[in-house]
Amino acid sequence: MSKLPGTLHEWVAFLETQDVPVLRRTIRELDRLRPSAERLTASQLAVVILRDPLMTLKVLRLANSARRGRLGTEITSVEHAIMMLGAVPLFKQFASQVALEDMLAQQPAVLTSVLQVYCRSLHAAYQARQWAIQHQDIRVEEVYIAALLHDMSNIMLWLYAPQRAQEIRAAVRRERLYYGVVHEKIMGFCVADFRLALAAAWRFPEMLAELVDCRNAGIPRAQGVLLGVSIAHIAERGWHGAQMEATLEAMADNLNLPLETTTWLVHQTAVAAARHWQWYGVPPAAAWLPMLPGSWEEESLPEAAAAPGRAPLEQKEAGEELVCLMPDSVRLQQVMDEISAHLDGSLDLHDMMTLVLQGMHEGLGLNRIVFSLISRDRAFLKTKYVHGAPPGSPLRQFEVDLRSSSLFSRLLEKMQGVWFSPANAKTLAPLIPPEVLKTIGAGEFFAMSIFVHGKPVGLFYADRKHGDCRLDEHSYIEFKKLCVRAADGLAHLARK
Repeated sequence: MSKLPGTLHEWVAFLETQDVPVLRRTIRELDRLRPSAERLTASQLAVVILRDPLMTLKVLRLANSARRGRLGTEITSVEHAIMMLGAVPLFKQFASQVALEDMLAQQPAVLTSVLQVYCRSLHAAYQARQWAIQHQDIRVEEVYIAALLHDMSNIMLWLYAPQRAQEIRAAVRRERLYYGVVHEKIMGFCVADFRLALAAAWRFPEMLAELVDCRNAGIPRAQGVLLGVSIAHIAERGWHGAQMEATLEAMADNLNLPLETTTWLVHQTAVAAARHWQWYGVPPAAAWLPMLPGSWEEESLPEAAAAPGRAPLEQKEAGEELVCLMPDSVRLQQVMDEISAHLDGSLDLHDMMTLVLQGMHEGLGLNRIVFSLISRDRAFLKTKYVHGAPPGSPLRQFEVDLRSSSLFSRLLEKMQGVWFSPANAKTLAPLIPPEVLKTIGAGEFFAMSIFVHGKPVGLFYADRKHGDCRLDEHSYIEFKKLCVRAADGLAHLARK
């Protein structure tokens, strides 16, 4: 930009016309899902969108712009937006988008700074969502989105006025002042006013605009958003110190929980958010959890944020993660509870299996998961749902001939599970057909048959096929529990 806007009105008018970029990972994930758009559920598509603040912003803006009449219901969640717009039209609308990484390819230090804000925003959203869950909020996604978009004005400055953003950040660290004070001094207007003006211009629903306004701290749900945002901001500089202690105490008081329980919950939530760090390619706040109390060495500002010509950490495609996934007990319990809540037959097979696969992947940290169904002639186990296997992977063609005796045919004699490991490999390996072994590869795995009304219907297979990512006893126990819960869910579907 040759000349920066000056007043608040000028800034909002300028930003209102911009086609803001989205993460390259978001574009790739949407491209991957596009061929199956007609079969996607709103929740499946929302999972991708809700990891990208600006993609979330664009979808909500489009949905609320499309409302018919002033009395139309406001769209406050991405899932609602997708259901209203339709998945296929949504893919068409966003068929061509600018990637954030391409836009800032010549400014690696700025790109790193933006990605840090993205990563922090996701952490804030996770903390706020956990707060909402603890308060039994029936519209958890609204709180999540409000925290995710709380720093949208900061993101806009990094995108379109990076020198101003760098100046603000440097002054905050140098003078130990609050961000809002420095922002008003440098920009000439209040950051809260900026945030609300952008919310109005981008057609935020009134509920979300209320939640992102820090001046509404007296409203319970806004308190949850601010607590989540505060934890995420402070944690960037470490998990120890007076600020973090005070914030955790405030969270504990708000949740009416012991401080130790609250601290554990916050740490677990930080780890859950950190599992998606590859979307952003920058270290998440949870990476600092093992560090001992003490002063941090001050990092260079701001040009040294990334070495000249060096891009942020390489981001891998889905299915190419080279790290061991960390189990998330909080997410696992959420999935178990959600399955139980829908034993009234209110979910179809696809939605139920999506929940179960999420529980195994996000809750148990299992990389590759297959659910196979018994064929109509009862002669084969054939793949129905797969998670974690990239296109072209042999695992997508998982098939077992049940006419011959094998480990898998024996599992189908009754509802039972097996943990194939070095301890039993000598006994069980001969029972795995060569063609199946070629499909799944060597190594440990879990498997369990699923029965509905006393009859076998299929089998779950899961593993951690990444180097030293070993399976463990606790994960096996929880895997079997989740399979049992899945069987309960399928039994209720069968009654419909």
